[in-house]
Amino acid sequence: MFNIKNIIVPTDLSKLSASAFSYAKDLAERMDATIHLIYVLEKTPPFSATANQGESKENILRKIEDNARVQLNEAAEDLREDSSLMVTEVLRKGVDYEEIIKYANENSGDLIVIATHGRTGVLHTLMGSVAEKVIRYAKCPVLVIKPDED
Repeated sequence: MFNIKNIIVPTDLSKLSASAFSYAKDLAERMDATIHLIYVLEKTPPFSATANQGESKENILRKIEDNARVQLNEAAEDLREDSSLMVTEVLRKGVDYEEIIKYANENSGDLIVIATHGRTGVLHTLMGSVAEKVIRYAKCPVLVIKPDED
């Protein structure tokens, strides 16, 4: 039997990434494990996000980070609902898959549960896949959840 105590659950705060939450929650409850809900902000957001006239770049970046913290907290509260589950909220800045793997290594991650968009072809080639990179470089097992078509 596996001894899973730390489940890393990456999220991009989208409905699609939340499809992995029920799997992670079920596993965490069965194994008495802690969920580490991790969101990674880009170090430098797209130009359009900072092109707002009248506001400094630093102010806009602070607002983006504050908004991410609020959304991350809401996602964590959804996971905690009807449960005594331990959920740690993690906000990192950097390259998404690198920060996910680094966090898993630093915090004795036993399992990563991640949703995938399931893109193929040109779209996959252009955008890459965070899930694919996490699978490739993670030192712990990775459970990939492909959401329903809904």
